[in-house]
Amino acid sequence: MTMTDVFIAGYYGLGNIGDEAILAGMITSLRKYVDDPHVSVITNNPEETRALHNVTPVQQSFKKGIPRFVRSAIFEGELATVRREIANCDVFILGGGSLLQDLRVYYLPALLSLIRLAQRHGKKTVVYGIGAGPIDTSLGQKLCSSVLNKADLVTVRDSMSKEVLEKCGVRDVIRTADPAFGIEVPDQAVIGKFLRSMDVTNGDRYIASTAYNWLHDSDISRNAVKEAQDLLNRRESMASIFESIVREHDRKVLFIPTVKVDREGYTVIRDLMRSSGKADVLEYNPHFNAVFAALSRSDILVGMRLHSLILATLMGVPVVPVSYCGKVKSYLELVSLEDLYLDVEDLGTKAFAERFFENFDMVWKNRTLYAAKQRQAAEQLREKALLNAKLAAELVN
Repeated sequence: MTMTDVFIAGYYGLGNIGDEAILAGMITSLRKYVDDPHVSVITNNPEETRALHNVTPVQQSFKKGIPRFVRSAIFEGELATVRREIANCDVFILGGGSLLQDLRVYYLPALLSLIRLAQRHGKKTVVYGIGAGPIDTSLGQKLCSSVLNKADLVTVRDSMSKEVLEKCGVRDVIRTADPAFGIEVPDQAVIGKFLRSMDVTNGDRYIASTAYNWLHDSDISRNAVKEAQDLLNRRESMASIFESIVREHDRKVLFIPTVKVDREGYTVIRDLMRSSGKADVLEYNPHFNAVFAALSRSDILVGMRLHSLILATLMGVPVVPVSYCGKVKSYLELVSLEDLYLDVEDLGTKAFAERFFENFDMVWKNRTLYAAKQRQAAEQLREKALLNAKLAAELVN
């Protein structure tokens, strides 16, 4: 059997468990359908990526800003290494989360240039289960159209992303599902190992949360948020909400940082709670199995981070979502939970608090029903996620 060289670019090695779950789902799925794949991955943290995913890491530092990107790409030889990997691969895959967006000026050209380079080398090129948008600039739209219409396969994870690319003029866009649905839920032995490593072995039940610390993301374009803001009022509002929850339901809150930088804000929210002893903040662990382990001790997840909602859906842990951008809203529609939609921009208002507690009480009282509903959705979305790999395999096998 001939080995297939697969080269993947995305947003990896950057302290985001959601992106690592996406990569794990891609690799697991591809290994089901692609003949003897050898996988190489562009990453900002080669050692971590090798340890997490058992792949060949390829260093690229594009997250560090334009000056750092240019310096590392040209003067430190990263671009030359990437070019060699592209020249030697059988298929080039751009895959991950919200990769195609023009909120930061160099993201879109940098990523599309890799696809174009692979096309010039005559390689099969695949855009794999991505999120797209916003792409509002005419340059961004033209780049997407010119590069992606020459790709061999373009799949997206939701209808919003499909609409964004079609608005750019991209043809033959296939809607599948987030690649993270391709991962395997770990067994109890693995969960137990991670619980011991996190020192969460005392048998307590928790209300988990990934209602993350900034409550504002400078990478996300929101009409209601023009500039970075003082977060104290928002953090006080979250602390008050969790205070009410732990009193009423006799559960501790477990803050789970799925993005490395979130942990500091979780600690602030915990310290603002009058019953701060009723809240624990986990250390950041880059492995998505750590999130599965934490969720295994949780009755419910108050979630903002998209992939925490996805992992909870896979586990059958009922969610009370708080949306901070369009991808969360799109996800809720996919799993038929749009009736629970609540926008973080309203945090601090009486209406937000009232609606939040209504949603929480409804999910809490019907946890078994919501758990079953989410597991059923997960099964359907897993099939769609595997379709990404099936279609890619048809190009190279």
